[in-house]
Amino acid sequence: MSKKRRQREAVTAAPAPPPPASSALPPLLALLGLLLCAVPAVLMVGLFVRAMPDARARARIGAGRAAESACAGLRPEPVNAVLGELPAAAPDFALKDYAGRDVRLAELRGNVVLVNFWATWCSTCVVEMPSMEKLVSRMHGQPFRLLAVSVDEDWPTVRKFFAKGTPLEILLDPARAVPKLYGTDKFPESFLIDKQGTIRSYVVSNRDWSTGDVEACVRGLLD
Repeated sequence: MSKKRRQREAVTAAPAPPPPASSALPPLLALLGLLLCAVPAVLMVGLFVRAMPDARARARIGAGRAAESACAGLRPEPVNAVLGELPAAAPDFALKDYAGRDVRLAELRGNVVLVNFWATWCSTCVVEMPSMEKLVSRMHGQPFRLLAVSVDEDWPTVRKFFAKGTPLEILLDPARAVPKLYGTDKFPESFLIDKQGTIRSYVVSNRDWSTGDVEACVRGLLD
């Protein structure tokens, strides 16, 4: 066999060189890129989650200030003879309604409650009653209660006064025990109580309860 032939056969029989090892650098760069993209996204989510309570708090503060502004139209008194400086916790009480059922203020938490002390012989009480009826009708279906606490002597007197019916929730307190708890000895006087049981407005004498400002005041306390 010639020398040249042997050389060709040796070249043919020699194993092919192994392919070059693939570099691990591109996958690492891709992973690094993903991490660099993910970090800002995680930070943004964290900032958003942290900002949510602050935003809710600011919204509550804004709603509270709007309600206070609307309630200012009621010209509330800042101090009560018995309860002191307002706002203050509303004293609890229980009185009978038309049907003889007990209505307890503490059980109305979660509702905005307007407690009005009045009497059939009180001329200014009579003047404001129609506007209170309008307010109750407008707030129908909302977590709002108006407790009209009469200090008359008996139910027949009250029923005669409302011979044509009323949407008001009438309670009777002939002993005037509840007005004393609230520092009230003249009528009418009214106390607007928020959903947590805190007196927000104390109103002496009659008001027009059917105005837009009053409705805005009540709705602001519902938020």
